[in-house]
Amino acid sequence: MWYSESIGHVSPTRRRRGFLVGILVPLLTLASCADTDAGPAEATEISADADADVLIGADAPDSPGAPATSAEPVARAARGPATDLPANEVGEIMVLEYHRLGEPEGEFHRSAENFRRDLQTLYDAGYRPITMRQMLTGDIDVPRGTTPVVFTIDDSSTGQFYLLGDGSVDPETMVGMWSAFSEANPEWEHGATWCVLPGADHPSNFFGELPSREVDRRIREERIQRKVDYLIANGHEICNHTLYHARLDRATSDAQVQEWIGRGEDSIQVYLPDDYDVVTLALPLGMWPANRSLAWRGSHAGRPYEYLGVLEVTGGPSPSPFDSRFDPRSVNRLIVAPGALPRALARYDREPEKRYVSDGDRSTITVPVTFGERVAADQWPNLRVRVEGGTD
Repeated sequence: MWYSESIGHVSPTRRRRGFLVGILVPLLTLASCADTDAGPAEATEISADADADVLIGADAPDSPGAPATSAEPVARAARGPATDLPANEVGEIMVLEYHRLGEPEGEFHRSAENFRRDLQTLYDAGYRPITMRQMLTGDIDVPRGTTPVVFTIDDSSTGQFYLLGDGSVDPETMVGMWSAFSEANPEWEHGATWCVLPGADHPSNFFGELPSREVDRRIREERIQRKVDYLIANGHEICNHTLYHARLDRATSDAQVQEWIGRGEDSIQVYLPDDYDVVTLALPLGMWPANRSLAWRGSHAGRPYEYLGVLEVTGGPSPSPFDSRFDPRSVNRLIVAPGALPRALARYDREPEKRYVSDGDRSTITVPVTFGERVAADQWPNLRVRVEGGTD
């Protein structure tokens, strides 16, 4: 399906950035991706006041990638639609999976009309976007009464991001639609996670407008750089999807697995800021290498790679990162095929206790008393745990 092209602008001597060990260590101790008439959950405007009956834990020194704690939690109130459900930060988080923009719709195509509708539907139901980086590091910065949702967008195809002749973003691409929606709705403030293929054939050649061999290398590199700069500047995340969508289960050796992953990262890193770490890998077709550990840690040509999270292709909603059942090395995703998102939202109407609802305070994990035992408190020593509904 995808074939490797020659890659320009790849420096074999470029140093890969250091890894966020302070974040990784607690994460890696955890255990091992049809429209309906059902509508979204009820959403209302809510205030920031709440009393907790039980408080577990104490303030701890700051750790990398996570917010500092404070003596008095400060809940961030929602300015847009939000639920009136109680805070439950061990509820599920939908990690949505998109691919190409276009019709007819199917498992790997979403129409522009429905992509716009997805943004509006989720916002109206009290959802707010976060990146995989935010989810993996526990930096879930959304207002009280809202629910984080992760958009992962695979394969870096033309319909996802295109620059017009004047250099502006094509408003009919996913990036253009996202930008317009966030401008109209300022609380839609974080970005999506873009899992790119730096060495794939057109139309998945790193958001390439034309096949690489038809574009002067300097021009191609300049356009890729502008796109990456735009994504980073606007709060999006860059994710490695391997060099050219290689099926890791078909590698003939551990060395080949590491080449496909490592060369993919090297080819991405040359366009990223020096202090930017790629922390997420999306498995092509959800296929694991024979040596599964190489999906999150390995090296190629003397340069190591290491990831906080590995994305599956299916599996449904993901446990919260604060839930003891969460496995960052195997993060479930929900493919946004026809009908999939309405069905998922309707399920939370029927079973609202399964939905992640934020307390609006990044320093605190708030849960109902019935879910208190699910909190992986030892994995997040820098955060306090509030259990609401208990007794003194």
